[in-house]
Amino acid sequence: MFGRKKESQTCGQMSADQVYSMVQSAFDSAQLKYSRAPEDRIVRTVFMGDDLPIRMNILVDDVVIRFVCLLDFKAAPDNYTEVAWQLNLINKEIPFGAFYLNPDDGFVIFEDAFPYGEARVSEDFIISFSKLMGQTVDRFDGDLKKIAEKVQRPYDDAMYG
Repeated sequence: MFGRKKESQTCGQMSADQVYSMVQSAFDSAQLKYSRAPEDRIVRTVFMGDDLPIRMNILVDDVVIRFVCLLDFKAAPDNYTEVAWQLNLINKEIPFGAFYLNPDDGFVIFEDAFPYGEARVSEDFIISFSKLMGQTVDRFDGDLKKIAEKVQRPYDDAMYG
């Protein structure tokens, strides 16, 4: 069932360069602004959510397209534990992708990948997946920012009422 396909069935595979080109074409067709880093096969775009901008990088390698959204805030080191727990709760509820906290710099990212090695990618798929990623980030980023940037004050303690 999952055995190796015959050579004639795999010759329709798309190369990384073809997929990268298709990402650009999809953004051009949708009239979305973007920048690119062809040497690394990265397309970068920024769009506005309900309350915060969302930066998205689409990285194409030899087997997957990675959609990476960098949220527009940093978690304070004192809040890493709370942010990580909140991200875990969110990740349990969403059907795809995951939010991560980078402990090196405090940024929160949302990431998912699509393996295209055995599948054809279309411009519609790229735009739809990008929109879905953006909608998911937009749904959670405002509340996450409040938690991530919360400053602990002495009177936040229950002892102070």
